[in-house]
Amino acid sequence: MLFDLDGTLVDTEPLLHEALLTVLGASGVPAAAIQPEALRGRGVAENLTRLCGLSPSPMSPAQLYGRVSERVLDRLRLGIAPLPGAEGLLRALGRARVPCALVSSSYRAMVDAVLPSLGGAEFAVTVAGDEVRRPKPDPESYRTAAARLGIAPERCVVVEDSSAGLRSGRAAGCVTVSVAPTREPVALGVRGLSELTVERLTRLVDGFSTSVPR
Repeated sequence: MLFDLDGTLVDTEPLLHEALLTVLGASGVPAAAIQPEALRGRGVAENLTRLCGLSPSPMSPAQLYGRVSERVLDRLRLGIAPLPGAEGLLRALGRARVPCALVSSSYRAMVDAVLPSLGGAEFAVTVAGDEVRRPKPDPESYRTAAARLGIAPERCVVVEDSSAGLRSGRAAGCVTVSVAPTREPVALGVRGLSELTVERLTRLVDGFSTSVPR
């Protein structure tokens, strides 16, 4: 099982948006120009470059990241509630001894700050956005996670909430499951993690694997 983090297991978007409004607002960027949906699922570097371009005051992507991440990390270390169904599904997968990986576009510092809030869930592998050369929607991050788990991509389920993440998983050769409305072709679309069970995911993988040409 390969899980996206933000928007799938937790929702840090409100924290990030608040930090962006504060930092960019201080440099003269109007709040209406900072749209969360335009940032969702994209690589951090790409978003930083785009946001810096909105500021009338000179600001480098590194400066923006430093100022925003400081605010978000301070809040995340206090804990953040997992999305409905996340803890139960992760516990069930652990009991069934299903290897799990966390694959995020967020940088390592953000990933490590969120992990304690996931109820002690043990991921055999975690891949952060600053640990790959080409972030989502490129397949590198999901291919890397599958390889580190030692499992063929077609035997891996990618659980995502964004179009960029779903495209990444599909291009990696994995089974894709969306927990949010999407126009992307997916093996399964659900309204949330509470609709997923170990048995349902197993049947999904078995059906997908038998349809993959050898």
